[in-house]
Amino acid sequence: MKEDKTNINTSESFEIKIGRLQAIVDKLEGDPSLSLEDGMALFEDGLKLTKECVEELNVTRERIADLDRQLETVLENPLFGGDNE
Repeated sequence: MKEDKTNINTSESFEIKIGRLQAIVDKLEGDPSLSLEDGMALFEDGLKLTKECVEELNVTRERIADLDRQLETVLENPLFGGDNE
């Protein structure tokens, strides 16, 4: 399968980013021995990943809207013309 390079900040897939984000949340919520400094670093990484994921979702939302507009154009202008059903 060909890798899509339209990703915002990295070629890392959206799914991998979500998995990394979940791992960060799990560590922040479940590791009572985590130091404040390490927790803050994880939190910052999580925010960065969240921003990248939201940006990627916004790009995807725009692509879907564009495809929807293209589909509407095709449906409004059939190849063989006329309103015959």
